Amino acid sequence: MEAAMGLMRRMPPKHSETALSALLSLIPQHSSDLLSQVDQPLQVICDVDYGKEFILCEYNRDADSYRSPWSNKYHPPLEDGPYPSPELRKLEIEANEVFAIYRDQ
Repeated sequence: MEAAMGLMRRMPPKHSETALSALLSLIPQHSSDLLSQVDQPLQVICDVDYGKEFILCEYNRDADSYRSPWSNKYHPPLEDGPYPSPELRKLEIEANEVFAIYRDQ
């Protein structure tokens, strides 16, 4: 495990996902340790309805789909995924607008 962590520390970030996958297949008994200790780069996907990217994370994930904060749709489509309440969705839209103003300054 120590050697695996040393390897991951020296790995360029653009290769970390491939290296982590290889290590997981080589030492599956340490998979939970590796996954909890190795930071992986953020992944993004484009919401085709809005043409804006959003981060893929556990907070907007259900099964293998991710809910876009822009269109409130799952990518790839998911029929019975959870959605925020109307009040929470309104707050999400307002927060996105505020962040956009901050980002564009």
